[in-house]
Amino acid sequence: MGAGFRAEPFQVHERDEGSARVIAVAGELDLRTAPDLCIRLDASRTRRAPRLLVDLTRLGFCDSTGMRALFGAAAEVRAHGGHFALACTPEGDVARLIEIVGAGEWMAVYPDAATALAALNG
Repeated sequence: MGAGFRAEPFQVHERDEGSARVIAVAGELDLRTAPDLCIRLDASRTRRAPRLLVDLTRLGFCDSTGMRALFGAAAEVRAHGGHFALACTPEGDVARLIEIVGAGEWMAVYPDAATALAALNG
């Protein structure tokens, strides 16, 4: 990160859209903030046959701890008979990390929340 870079503060917002639960994450998802996200994910993924969208379109940074939280949530949602999706803009560091770790092979990744919601609620 260059001089003068100011990351957006870490934020998690939740809402329901149709039959899907949306968890929108902004800022940096790392060792310090991943536990906060995990608490939200745990509460959402225990619904019966959940449909969960994690919106990363405002996420500026994600480390391996954050990715581990996302992979864990996806596995748990599937174990409960649900559907899990990520929304992530196709450019930037987060998209590159998702590509490098092969997350697209494990979970549905969409370029924006509207497209992901259409797939989850369709």
